[in-house]
Amino acid sequence: MIDPSWQEGRHKEACEVRLKEIQRLAKIYCWEEVEWQENISMLSFVKQGARINVYVTRMTVATCINHPQKGRTQLFRKQVDVNLMAKIFRNPRVHTKRGYQKK
Repeated sequence: MIDPSWQEGRHKEACEVRLKEIQRLAKIYCWEEVEWQENISMLSFVKQGARINVYVTRMTVATCINHPQKGRTQLFRKQVDVNLMAKIFRNPRVHTKRGYQKK
């Protein structure tokens, strides 16, 4: 049987690695880190009126943008990998065929 504390430690390490990679990508694309909510593992960035919220444990990304016809919208993408994360930071409006939208 696996020691639960070992598993928890591995999970924490994985999250820390993800956090650093997300922060690195955000910096490359000039996003400003504005918030870290540890209780839900959410890291938030802003740039030119847009916001990106990254839920680190599930690797779900919410982009909050002002849509030309629909107004303020949120687009959620689940199970985002590093390549897709880079595309989202480059252009938060990018179409990925794997998201869902909330108004």
